[in-house]
Amino acid sequence: MIKPYPIPPSERERLAALNEYGVVGTPPEPEFDHVAKLATEIFGVPTALISFVEKDRQTFKARVGFEAAETSRDASFCAHTIVKNDVMVIPDAMSDERFRNNPLVTAAPSIRFYAGAPLTTSDGHNIGSICIIDNKPRDPLSPEQVQNLKRLAQVTMDHLERRRFNDLKRAAFSFAAATPDALVGIDAERRITFWNPAAAGMFGYSRREIAGQTVDHLIPAESLSPFLKLLEPDDRACTRQQRSAELFARKKDGAKLPIELSVARWEEDGQAHHGLILRDVSQRHLMQDHLRYLTSFDRLTDLPNRSRFLEEIDEALRADLPFFILKIGLDKLGEINGTMGMAAGDRVLKQTAERIGKAAGDGVIVARLGGDEFGVLAEGMTFETVAAAILNAFQDPFMVSGLVAYVGASIGAVQCLGEQTFEDANAVLKAALLALHEAKSKGGGVCELFRADMGRKADEQRRIADDLRRAFAAGEFELFFQPQVDLYTREVVGAEALLRWRHPERGLLPPAAFLPVLEISSIAVDVGRWIIRSACGFAKELANQGVELQMGVNLFAAQLRDGSLENDISSALSESGLPAHMLELEITETTVLGLEDDVVAPLRAIRDAGVGIAFDDYGTGFASLSLLKKYPLTRLKIDREFVRDIESDPDDGAIVRAVLALGESLGLEVIAEGMETEAQADILKSLGCKRAQGYFFGKPMPADEFRMKILHTATELQ
Repeated sequence: MIKPYPIPPSERERLAALNEYGVVGTPPEPEFDHVAKLATEIFGVPTALISFVEKDRQTFKARVGFEAAETSRDASFCAHTIVKNDVMVIPDAMSDERFRNNPLVTAAPSIRFYAGAPLTTSDGHNIGSICIIDNKPRDPLSPEQVQNLKRLAQVTMDHLERRRFNDLKRAAFSFAAATPDALVGIDAERRITFWNPAAAGMFGYSRREIAGQTVDHLIPAESLSPFLKLLEPDDRACTRQQRSAELFARKKDGAKLPIELSVARWEEDGQAHHGLILRDVSQRHLMQDHLRYLTSFDRLTDLPNRSRFLEEIDEALRADLPFFILKIGLDKLGEINGTMGMAAGDRVLKQTAERIGKAAGDGVIVARLGGDEFGVLAEGMTFETVAAAILNAFQDPFMVSGLVAYVGASIGAVQCLGEQTFEDANAVLKAALLALHEAKSKGGGVCELFRADMGRKADEQRRIADDLRRAFAAGEFELFFQPQVDLYTREVVGAEALLRWRHPERGLLPPAAFLPVLEISSIAVDVGRWIIRSACGFAKELANQGVELQMGVNLFAAQLRDGSLENDISSALSESGLPAHMLELEITETTVLGLEDDVVAPLRAIRDAGVGIAFDDYGTGFASLSLLKKYPLTRLKIDREFVRDIESDPDDGAIVRAVLALGESLGLEVIAEGMETEAQADILKSLGCKRAQGYFFGKPMPADEFRMKILHTATELQ
């Protein structure tokens, strides 16, 4: 439909610009009324209007000699004025074919003369006009009169700009007063010029006390200066991350306050100013400390757990000083659990922790490694003395609920004297396990020192490794797939690809039978590359059938060390045609242990290309929080250990809640593993967990079975 009035070429932008001023539909304001009145006096006309042209009407912000508050855009003279960039003059509307039949001309108010100047924003949009009107024909305006009308239009725009600025200023002050973050303004000399109520509450200074003081009262100069320098005119290209940091501030009472600081710079009246946004992160630190405790210490005995013990061993290895570790395994604890109950077994474990700690003495690290195993790490003493004291501590019976229980212990010892090379902490602990098995094989109650001839297990691993190479060449490996489900819609949204070995004689082998050897074998990179290509191809096949899932693939540590991972991922995506966002790589804390920093860059490049990076088994491994900061992650996978007993163990719920909160704080998605019951699903949903995988939704299954299941599920949902 053709409009009876001209439409500016940038009409959408013009209407948006008009909306920014928030002037339409507002009550009269003296500034605009004065301008309209002045226009009638300057030009000697009975009527003057300040008009704003909306989509289908014009409204009058100020009017003199005109009754109506608005007209349709069809009848609007100003609709024609806004398409011009100059004053529009109509000496006699009855002689102008555009207006001779206009109802405002043929009937009241009987307009004959009209002159209007557009109201033009700084962006060049004409949002309305100021016009003068007479009910009698008049001569055209003189050049001087045209300039006067333009000046009145500029005065009107100046009022509009001041009005908008004041609105923004009021909104800004309202925001500053309402926000829980401290907002602090400082000038070029670092004197505080602005101080909102949240800043007063956070630091304890009133606005009067702090005004004119330097910001050094709050933040030490050596901490703040680097961030202010980044925002100097020559360094304005600094990134958003460089403009923010966590550091400590100082309150009025001298207490240190952990804050997250963001900095901005601007110039006002030729002077440099900085704005500081300070957020109290005390609760975040408490949560991180609590989570660090939950993930680094055993909840039953309050001792360091396996992850923390591995960290201590690695630190001792790096120090290159002589030390030894003991791995202590209890004898007959299973009998106590079976006859007296798990609670009795837990009380024995707590008493065991106390006895080992007392026997080992000061300056010795004691940890619970899991189940009925404990670890000891010590420097500057002989392992025989400490081991003898610990074994002697088990000579006395344990008193449990008024009953006597005898529990023995066996010990495996490893000496690290610099002459024997261990690749990492896991290798040391593995050697201690071999020695512990030797001690148990001799009837228990003794300590055995690790020797090279205890490497029979390594020989077995080599035999398995040879068989694995043959199996890979013969195509005996295949992928199983386990669904990942949206807990709210029960829709399958992803899958994890899991390796299985279909042995020609032993049948389908579980991962535990071969993965530990495969991970450290010479074919790990080749097998990992095959897994990625196969998983991408299967995901693309499903997508072609109308089911788009994000495919998760576990990485071996060897793939990260190899240096070809980025190219392998790119090739797999290119060959399969799978979009990058439909692939997710899973790494574990143990996978990345001991790797150099140069593996981070390829992972970051892969992540930047759109591929997801998930941290598997989160919360059970080594140095969890530090690795979150180091690696370019997109998702955390909550380990099944914290899901298994979530219905009965409030500590598991606390850990899940903490991981979810940490994920939200860091902008990471979270998925829970090992979900087996509807009750677990309900609890996870109540805690805010959106996705999960586990036997409740489906065990790992062959590709054909998974395809049938997923296509059937997709059909049901439709």
